[in-house]
Amino acid sequence: MTIAMAAALTACGHRASTDSGVDADSVSIDSTAVANETALLKTDSIGIELTDTMVEVRVSVDWPVAGNDTLLQGIRQYILKQLGIKKCTDIKAEIKKVAKTQYHELKTQWQEDRECRGEDMGMIYSSYQRISVDEESDTYVTYSYCTEGFTGGAHGYATATGITISKATGKEIGYESEYNANTMTFSIKHQNLFRSTKSAGLYKLIKEGVKDYFSDLEDHRISDEELADVLQNVPDVNHIPVPQFPPTFTKNGLVFLYQQYEIGPYAVGMPNFCIPYKKVLPYLTEEAAALVE
Repeated sequence: MTIAMAAALTACGHRASTDSGVDADSVSIDSTAVANETALLKTDSIGIELTDTMVEVRVSVDWPVAGNDTLLQGIRQYILKQLGIKKCTDIKAEIKKVAKTQYHELKTQWQEDRECRGEDMGMIYSSYQRISVDEESDTYVTYSYCTEGFTGGAHGYATATGITISKATGKEIGYESEYNANTMTFSIKHQNLFRSTKSAGLYKLIKEGVKDYFSDLEDHRISDEELADVLQNVPDVNHIPVPQFPPTFTKNGLVFLYQQYEIGPYAVGMPNFCIPYKKVLPYLTEEAAALVE
């Protein structure tokens, strides 16, 4: 089977690696900010890079600086939450602290692993984080959050997520998930995206999307039996759960993205697909549907 990674993950690594220097600022979206819901967002790209022969750390953030005040507050809260920053008066200083903390933690781990092995490992430990604007419409802004790195072992790690924020309210349109170790499943809470995450119609759309992804890997349309063979942590192909992290809004439709190991082995990458709004609209809440109607 051909090994394929989700486009979001591929973009994550390459975009992070293009940042150079420390505290580099540039305007990433050229727009005029006006005080209304449809105003275009203006951001500064803040990039921090710390590297030596043992460790490489990069943190890059599209920080909103002008636009609808309600939207700015919502986006800033999201970014701070993703970076684990509880209070912020100087975002550049806080991002630098995040990068330095990661750098020192990785360097300590690298040194401990070298001592354990008794030799130079010949590998750089790394951590890359990228929080960026993916898409903007008159009604919403979609941000992506990508992390990847290497801390020894057979391969690196990676996570690719995102969120859509309403311009009118500044609220995140999605949900939170909580892992249940007993059932080995995620429970969905605080969700305002779907009318129900367990409706028959939504299950059918998800199955079609997952099938499309794996069919592309196999170069032929797979059967339900073949799908069941490749899936992991999914007892029934007709009840594939929504992803751990909420789907995001794009111009082409709602994008679903599963993490590594979430519903399949590492080799299949991050299963992802896009469901057109004309198909998924009946299953969205009124609040979510308002972003595309």
